Amino acid sequence: MIVFLLIVSFIIDGLLILALGTMMKKIRLTEELERRQKQVASEIEDLFTSYLMEIKEENKRMEEWFTMSKAVPSPEETKNAGSEVSTEQESVTSYAPPEPDIVENYEPSLHAKVFDMKEKGCSIEEIARKLHKGKTEIELLYKFYKN
Repeated sequence: MIVFLLIVSFIIDGLLILALGTMMKKIRLTEELERRQKQVASEIEDLFTSYLMEIKEENKRMEEWFTMSKAVPSPEETKNAGSEVSTEQESVTSYAPPEPDIVENYEPSLHAKVFDMKEKGCSIEEIARKLHKGKTEIELLYKFYKN
């Protein structure tokens, strides 16, 4: 009987050691995965920081260029400054607003059609059938633009 209990004890000990080994392996894998995630997060943060710095530098250059272009008037602007006053008076009296050439047809947007049909009492299924859209698409449009 003692031999039988010793054998059962060794089998249980072996299973426990095997279970502990697999648990340790899983813990190491999760720690490694966590380390990788932190590394990727820091790389992304560094990348965004570098992009932000590039954008700031570009904005400074553009601001400097803009102030320089405003500070130095072009020769054409200085020539035209004197003649602007006389031509301005002439253009005020002879101005006629442009006539629109083409009258565009107005077609309401999908959102407007959905809300109009919903106000008339149509169900979501009827609206979807009439507009040849999916029921889910109409439901989402209605929910998103309802507020």
